[in-house]
Amino acid sequence: MISTATLRRAGTLAVLSIVVVLAGCASSANREAMTPTSIASSKKLPYSLSVKTGGGNETNPLWSSDIANEDLAAAIEKAVTQSTLFKEVVKGKSGDYELSVSIVKLTKPMFGAAFTVDMEAGWSLIKTSDKSVAMRQVIKSTYTGGAFDSLVGTTRLRMSVEGAARNNIKQGLEAVAALNL
Repeated sequence: MISTATLRRAGTLAVLSIVVVLAGCASSANREAMTPTSIASSKKLPYSLSVKTGGGNETNPLWSSDIANEDLAAAIEKAVTQSTLFKEVVKGKSGDYELSVSIVKLTKPMFGAAFTVDMEAGWSLIKTSDKSVAMRQVIKSTYTGGAFDSLVGTTRLRMSVEGAARNNIKQGLEAVAALNL
């Protein structure tokens, strides 16, 4: 026969296991958290821009945080709009320029107190009227989230992924702003 104390311990262990599993589920990088707050340029281009992204992945909650293409595009579009770098952001291929950003590599640690995430993305700016290449560049960024950012490892990892994306977007848009269009 199993004692009441043993059943209570087993029940408590089961509840704790469920809490740990639920708290440890990975979540997607948040588009708001990936949007840089400022771009180091006061340039205001009189052109419209469309944005397309690739190379991203949907997050598997049982694995680790990733960047979805739609969220990356939304973060870039919001950063462009906030910076007023281009006159407007348009959907589809109807812009004066098309910015394509493709994630080439996203390196994430499996465990640790501080998580360093490295991101590499190909940035390409094409003038749509004549298909000329205004910029083609690989942007490499990194971000290290500290142990005190969150007690939950999956949250710390997501925050580090968002930071690497935020830095990549900032560097990429600064490179675009440096162009003579």
